[in-house]
Amino acid sequence: MGRIAWGRVLLGGIVAGVVFNAFEFLLHGRILAAALHSAMLALGKTPEQMAASQGMSMPLLVLWAFLACLLGIWLYASIRPRFGAGPKTAFVAAIATWFGVTLLPALVTVAFGLYPGGLVLYWVIGELIGLVVSILIGAWLYREA
Repeated sequence: MGRIAWGRVLLGGIVAGVVFNAFEFLLHGRILAAALHSAMLALGKTPEQMAASQGMSMPLLVLWAFLACLLGIWLYASIRPRFGAGPKTAFVAAIATWFGVTLLPALVTVAFGLYPGGLVLYWVIGELIGLVVSILIGAWLYREA
């Protein structure tokens, strides 16, 4: 059992983060944009408030996506000795990452009635696809010495 190659975790995480951020832009900025806008209006946010909060929230969401991908690649590197290297293990790491960073928080938004259930369903399915693709790409870059 080798040691984790932290430089490769960082490389894989950054590349996966770039891919995932592009996917997030498409998902939230294009595909779900109208539904998210309606949900924010239903929460009582004015268009001015939404525009002002985008300046603060965008950097945090980009950071969140990078951290989620770093977590996924670290998880891949951690379970690799037990599950073996390859796409199957990367898929397992991606599902576990999605469960922790997307599905569980999304359940909270539904429980508090913050977003409509249909919107959240598309959101979590979209992010599942994005994380699986991103973690597969990042894990492909991971190598141990």
